[in-house]
Amino acid sequence: MKILAFDTSSRACSVALQYNDEIKLLHDVVPMQQAKLILPMIQQLLDAFSLTLNQLDAIAYGCGPGSFTGMRIGNSVAQGIGLAANLPILRISSLAAIAQAAFMERQWKTLLVALDARMEQVYWARYEVNAAGLAELADKEVLCVPEAVPVPPSHTWYGVGDGWEKYEDKITTRLGFPLQAIHSAQLPTANALLALAKVKWEQGSWVRAAEAVPTYLR
Repeated sequence: MKILAFDTSSRACSVALQYNDEIKLLHDVVPMQQAKLILPMIQQLLDAFSLTLNQLDAIAYGCGPGSFTGMRIGNSVAQGIGLAANLPILRISSLAAIAQAAFMERQWKTLLVALDARMEQVYWARYEVNAAGLAELADKEVLCVPEAVPVPPSHTWYGVGDGWEKYEDKITTRLGFPLQAIHSAQLPTANALLALAKVKWEQGSWVRAAEAVPTYLR
């Protein structure tokens, strides 16, 4: 299995390549630089495995929600590579990638993801990690004001995403219970995308390059 994964929906430019059981990751926090860095980073990983785009099985990318500019960059690269190399595209939620990254880095299994969506709103989702170690959406991803986030069942929850940095007081007041911990600096990572993409690939849940579109939630 040879899958290239990348996410540019946040402040980071994150690229990973899986070749059978080996994964290589490049992840840099480079606000406003993703358009310049994404293609050289992809080429660096291809060179590391002595692969060409035509030898890949699929492309996985973070389709959003997130930064509008960042999502458009990622979507354009996914479409361009997919069309040029005739590769299937695996669309992965950037919120899911944040939850998966938090599990992989901190072993947190019950996650409330909040991203600052500007205009006093947040992108919000509840994810729970299953027995296979994969983040699963427990409700639905929504765009709302912090005072109206869907309240999950009382549980042991962890907060991730930059929405917590700006709106922690409003969200916790809405929830009515404290969180175990909050990591507002958690970003989506390309190796987290790969973990989620593998299942989609095995299920045949992919789209053609022309059908790959961003998820805005607006």
